[in-house]
Amino acid sequence: MGLFDVDEEAQQGQGAGGLFSGGLAAAASTASVVVKPLPGTALSLIPAPYQPHGEDELSDQEKQDLEACKAGVDNLRNAFWIAGKSFETMSTAKLHREENPNFAEWVWINWEVSESQLYRLIDEWRVGEALANLGHKPLESQVRKLVEVRRQTSDKIAITVYDTIARCVPRVTGQIVERVVDRLGFLPKDANAADVGRRVRELLDTPEEASDDTGKDDDVPDISSLGKDSPNGESSPAASNSKADPLATKDIERLEAALASLQEAAKKVNKAAVRRAVEGQPDIAVSLIQEIGSTLQQIDRAVAVRLPKPE
Repeated sequence: MGLFDVDEEAQQGQGAGGLFSGGLAAAASTASVVVKPLPGTALSLIPAPYQPHGEDELSDQEKQDLEACKAGVDNLRNAFWIAGKSFETMSTAKLHREENPNFAEWVWINWEVSESQLYRLIDEWRVGEALANLGHKPLESQVRKLVEVRRQTSDKIAITVYDTIARCVPRVTGQIVERVVDRLGFLPKDANAADVGRRVRELLDTPEEASDDTGKDDDVPDISSLGKDSPNGESSPAASNSKADPLATKDIERLEAALASLQEAAKKVNKAAVRRAVEGQPDIAVSLIQEIGSTLQQIDRAVAVRLPKPE
């Protein structure tokens, strides 16, 4: 069938009829026009991720699925969740195996999507789809931050955060989403959606602090794993006396321990090891890589403070 075709099944059983037997009128009144969405523009046209049907050549069905997924990825800039689902299906079912056994390399050659962005899209598409179904048009950069919430809790809570923001502000921006998620801090696995929604509304009702003048928001990020205490005087233009400040001394020890752990981790991880892990056990490796990336981003935000100028 073409883009605008008459559904022949809707006309079955009506009989041929003559010009004066009502057949023409009946056909005109009951014929339905089927509008088929363009390939890659509807999530329902993308096959759900499934295990490979084999290791050899693609079957006819797999070839059809591959073309549908490719069309979905081509729609990346309009609906990232369609591209994300397409990537996951192609990866899980190994639909790329005839063209290039290295999935990440194949994606880069065809779409210039980096490996980190690739797995980020796979991680985000379910939340993006749910928000689109609610009538929102989220950007990938906005949903990216919500993945932190989803990992702590569930898709439902991440969706609640965005939906609440969208109902409280004239326009959702990535900056607003990031600020709300950071200020929410740690959420328990069994967090209640209604409670989280109320908390988000409270945060949106709170006037923003003058971070541009004092740097306070940057210097005291709400990172639950690093604690919520802050050294005395760190938001003041004058440097604090770390030798006379027991709390600051503990923070120095904390930073030293964090640095030692990162240096030790850096010795154990390299690109070759990561690629072997992804190719050998992708279901486990991808999750671990995403968690590592999320943790590094969390640390990066925590140390992004306004440093004193060298004398």
